[in-house]
Amino acid sequence: MKTIVVSNRKGGSAKTTTAVNIATGLAKHGSVLLLDFDTQGHASIGVGCDLNETLGVHSIFEGKTLSETFIPTVHKNLTLSPALAFFDVYEYSDLRGVLKSRFKRENIAEFFDYCIIDTPPTFDALLKNSLEVADSVLIPFVPHHLGVVAVGQMMRALYKSNNESEKKIEDVFILPVMYNPHINEHKESVTKVKTSFGEGKLLSPIGIDIKLAQQFESGSPIILESKRSKGLKDYNNCVSELLVRFEGER
Repeated sequence: MKTIVVSNRKGGSAKTTTAVNIATGLAKHGSVLLLDFDTQGHASIGVGCDLNETLGVHSIFEGKTLSETFIPTVHKNLTLSPALAFFDVYEYSDLRGVLKSRFKRENIAEFFDYCIIDTPPTFDALLKNSLEVADSVLIPFVPHHLGVVAVGQMMRALYKSNNESEKKIEDVFILPVMYNPHINEHKESVTKVKTSFGEGKLLSPIGIDIKLAQQFESGSPIILESKRSKGLKDYNNCVSELLVRFEGER
């Protein structure tokens, strides 16, 4: 199982939009588990599911198994562990290793080809639990100055995690989102990221498409749409690029 953590400590970076569409796109190629670790629960809404106030992925910190939180979604190959509404990570003193333990005890890797984790925009125990099981990290960013700063902060968080964990994450992807090639700041920001972190980490950009915001109202990811659109084309390209890179690692 390939586990991909979608993360950015800056809000408004299309993190959840990316997690939902990547998860659904990969579901066309294998079985996928989507963990909605962001307590806002927007990834759950994005795949046609309601928020849960009694049982969700965060219930593993309260003694529940991960598998008992699984529910079906808009795609037959995509399983969701929804966010637990109102879960407060700061009520717990030590949450280290919980997700890693659940993965191992329940043999999660035997049931899925891919796992996508949508994380909260904070460097807390939820992100740390996610990084402990990650094979790859995907960082979406809006190409402007603060977006570039956020990528740097996320890279430093990964460096810190690698120093503290037995598992080292070297597979990092950086995804420009809401990109307009006619805006100089966007082009310059992508160039800065390429120069600072390496061209090999960059994925092809996701352009601006209002349908990407509207998909949450319908509960159906744009990547499942039959009608052509900019967002559909871009996320399909993104999934294809990821699959090529995963194949190259074998």
